[in-house]
Amino acid sequence: MNFNRGNGIGLVSPNADLNAKIAEFVTVADEISEAYYLRNEYKFAPSPLHRADFISDKWVRVVVIERQNDGGQRVSSVYAFIALQDGETKALGKIKAGDIHKPATFKAPAKHARGSVFDANFRTCLNEHGPVYLKNYR
Repeated sequence: MNFNRGNGIGLVSPNADLNAKIAEFVTVADEISEAYYLRNEYKFAPSPLHRADFISDKWVRVVVIERQNDGGQRVSSVYAFIALQDGETKALGKIKAGDIHKPATFKAPAKHARGSVFDANFRTCLNEHGPVYLKNYR
């Protein structure tokens, strides 16, 4: 599991349970991608990895790391955003710590939460490309 702040410092949250759940989320995302690659028999490149990047005191961005056959790696897209604290914003409304959001852009989450990392079955709100659309979730 890899937390990253851009400056090499690990994610430090006062909520140790949330840190553990984010680590579990990244592991599940890796497992879902691996299963997708095996199911579809992709052999052109290894399945992508995921990494949680600390971007502010309110959000963690989970990015997709594409692995090339030559051993190189690059960030290719955003898999999801996870809220680090409770709050409310004009654009997103009420947010609870642990909420899983689909990305709207590389830097911003979409409005509605798709689930929470604290739900026992948060895996149901994910697929190989990220959090599912609302109409497929509820």
